[in-house]
Amino acid sequence: MRDKEQTTMEKKVRVLEVFGEPISNGGQESFVINIVQHINHEHLAIDMLTPYYCDNSYYEDIVKSFGGTIYTFGLSFEPGKSRFNINDKIDAFFKEHPYDVVHIHSGSISILCIMAHFAKKNHVKKIIVHSHCAAEHKTLKYRLTRMASYPYIMSAPTDYCACSVVAGEWKYPKAIVDHKLKVLKNGVDLEKFAFNEETKREIRNKLAIPEDAFVLGHVGRFSYQKNHEYLIRIFAEVRKRNEHAVLMLIGDGENKPDVKKQIEELHLTDSVRFCGLVNNVNDYMQAMDVFVLPSRYEGLPIVGVEAQAAGLPVITSVNVSEELEISDLVTFLELKEDVSEWADKILSYEGKEREDASEQIRSHGYDVQFTADEIEKMYLS
Repeated sequence: MRDKEQTTMEKKVRVLEVFGEPISNGGQESFVINIVQHINHEHLAIDMLTPYYCDNSYYEDIVKSFGGTIYTFGLSFEPGKSRFNINDKIDAFFKEHPYDVVHIHSGSISILCIMAHFAKKNHVKKIIVHSHCAAEHKTLKYRLTRMASYPYIMSAPTDYCACSVVAGEWKYPKAIVDHKLKVLKNGVDLEKFAFNEETKREIRNKLAIPEDAFVLGHVGRFSYQKNHEYLIRIFAEVRKRNEHAVLMLIGDGENKPDVKKQIEELHLTDSVRFCGLVNNVNDYMQAMDVFVLPSRYEGLPIVGVEAQAAGLPVITSVNVSEELEISDLVTFLELKEDVSEWADKILSYEGKEREDASEQIRSHGYDVQFTADEIEKMYLS
């Protein structure tokens, strides 16, 4: 019996999902976990790796449930600094753990190149690089990194993916974008995000949000990219016009103390709910009335797709990829000094019923099962 089980396992394609950041509650992790929950594991054995740490026990349990392992090196995560400290550990890991497919997820060009290089060096047959975001400006550092990466990004990967064309353009040479790029849509579980009145009441009660409150919501890391400072200014303007307005903030990050200070200075403390890191974003979105995403830069944020799946109007900056507009619920606005236009648009949704945009979302290919099926075909091809 043991020999038979071992033979069955040996027939499976061994896949490693590699992250260039810690496995926590970010969009990349959410995307991958969502996919592995909907993919067919009959012919796949999937593990995960981050050079840093995993502080999400919920995700660990999911990976264990299908027989996978999350590997970590415990390195300190320092965004913006050199990533070359991972080289020796990555090389040693690939020597010790043979895989058929390595799928690399990162917003860092350096990580995509380093991981792909060592995967190729250790004879991995299929090496997939996957860009999940764009950036704000083409800085000198970005240009130099991109030039240095060119030989590696052109030669090591076998497949090139991105969540949007814009995200692909930021990471890959034009020849790759024009001829080899595969856009893998950030599909979501539409049934899980469908509006539920009972869940709305439960979450609002949990957060002490009055029944008649007008709730703005945001999901994202407290970081420069997500532009919480501007979000708080928008909310302050909304609050002036509607004393029943409440802001829900889901996430954590390095800028959280600064955001709290800004909220205190604007005397908004009683109207803001810090929800922390949650694994059931779908439930928390039920308690919102409008989703606000004033990012300084993005690729195609999965939270924007999720908000539409929850029937929420999405007011977002023009810095977010236009590919986010997969339903009639999305409005793009400029990040002007005067936030009045944002407040006007947000308040225009007061008292409006939720819309069911699930068919529009599905027709654009953003059902998670479509994405999972596409990725499974890639792994098995």
